[in-house]
Order: sequence, then C-alpha cells, then structure tokens
Amino acid sequence: MKLTLYGFKKTRSMRPQWLLEELGLDYKYIEIDIFHDAGMTKKYRKIHPYGQVPALGIDDNIMFESGAICHWLADQFPAQGLAPALDSPLRAEYEQWMFYAAATLEPPAFNYILHSQILPEDKRVKVIADWNEKQLIYTLRILNRLLKDKHYLLGEQFSAADIMLAYLLFWFPDILQQFPVLQDYCDRLGNREAYLKIK
Repeated sequence: MKLTLYGFKKTRSMRPQWLLEELGLDYKYIEIDIFHDAGMTKKYRKIHPYGQVPALGIDDNIMFESGAICHWLADQFPAQGLAPALDSPLRAEYEQWMFYAAATLEPPAFNYILHSQILPEDKRVKVIADWNEKQLIYTLRILNRLLKDKHYLLGEQFSAADIMLAYLLFWFPDILQQFPVLQDYCDRLGNREAYLKIK
C-alpha cells in the first residue's frame, strides 16, 4: 500500500501523521502551505476539493478529514492495537471518544482560538471568544474528572482516540494548568516517540 500524506505543520494533519508514526508505516509527506494559498491551486484542489489539509493518498485513491483518516488507518492495521476490535468491549467507548474530540471539544476550542488569536483583530468578536472560552473550560473540567485514574482514554490502552483528543489539548498549555489530570495526560502523550518525530 502506497501512502502519501498532504499536510502542514500545526494543523489537523498532525493527527494522521502522528498515527502513521505510531503505526510504523512508510509514507510520503508533502507539505501544503495552506496559509499562503498553496491549497487553492488547481492541482491540489483535485486532491482535496476544499484546498485544506490533511488529505491521504492511498494508492490511487484519496481521502480527507483527519478523524476519518485516523479511524480508517487504525482499523486497517489491527496488529498495532491502536483501535479495539469491532467485537471488543472497548469498541463502543473508543468510538465515543473518537467523535467526542471532533464534535464536543473541537468546536469551542477552535472558535475560541479563532476569535482570540487567528483572525485579524478587526475581525474578532469578543463575545464569541468569551462564550467559547467558558464552554471550553466547562468541557475540560468534566474531561479532567473523567480521565482521573486513567493513563489513556481507554484506561491502559493507548489508541487513535488519544491522538484525536491530545492534538486539541496541546493548543492550551496555559489553560491546562487548571486541570492537573489533563496536564499529566498531555505530558504523557507529548513524550511519545512518534509524536516527538513530528512536533
């Protein structure tokens, strides 16, 4: 299987890149500077119709969406144990956390950063930033409780769900100081050999 990852540093493409390293797979990495319109070229739009990253070339096929790519990769290589088997008692919880990262945590996390750091100052809306910051802290407070006494989301088993979640948590080192369980979790994840290769 020939794998080609199209990505850019400090974007959601870090999720599948991290997973590819955890899986020990050979892949080609092509950098697409989406912040300087490299994603909007006709050539790249044939790969990713929205001109975004990541996109994963799988032989002659292409898929996009970081969560979908991680989900697919983890299931394609079951021997590495980064996704519980379909008949495993842990599979339902794994699916829950995979979707939690994108559906529950990412919206307030991204909107907070968007309106406090990413957008030009004259385009930021303070009310949106403030509301999403409160929602983010509320979400992290509950997550801090849920992860108490756990090494990983599935207990002792590291999985692709941890990659989906930790990528977002790494955005907020200052906020995480309020949440010692999450801070320890991020320290543990951030010191994994595969992550250090792409950091």
